[in-house]
Amino acid sequence: LKPVGSKQARAIIGVVPQSLSEDMAVNPGHVVESAIVPGDLNYVWGLIKSMQYKFSKQVIQAKREDGDDTASLGQYSIAYADNTVQTVRITEVSERLPLKRSIGMEMVSSDPAVQYSARNDQITLSAITHGDSPATFVEFSSDFSSDVSMEVLEDSKFKKRDFFDDLIAFSGSAAASK
Repeated sequence: LKPVGSKQARAIIGVVPQSLSEDMAVNPGHVVESAIVPGDLNYVWGLIKSMQYKFSKQVIQAKREDGDDTASLGQYSIAYADNTVQTVRITEVSERLPLKRSIGMEMVSSDPAVQYSARNDQITLSAITHGDSPATFVEFSSDFSSDVSMEVLEDSKFKKRDFFDDLIAFSGSAAASK
């Protein structure tokens, strides 16, 4: 391949000049972490889907805001140990495939306010089908609005790791007691 010549030629074919790409901040606004959690898919899914977060040391209380607890979709207030209260709306729940489960949610509000406009989270679980003991692969991803800072993205990464540490400890102790 020949290098693209003039600025006009690069503009026509959509090539960004090297000097511009070096000056642009790369901030995709996407954070994803994953872990292998002890316990079969249905057990781990029950801990996640309930939205109670009884395994988390960071969550003091989580409760459904709108009426009927039996419906899958709804809105939940989650109170954290740092005195933050966030409200999330469940946007999707999937139990269609036999070895996969997922839940999607969007942040509706936060007190105190967060430093970005929007966040959508998804937690996806997949059964581990070969191993010495039952386990589940869990992936937790967040997509943020374009006004998010790198500090918020890093904070989200480490909070997800804390989430997994708590989930693994809780699930592992429950599996050990069986």
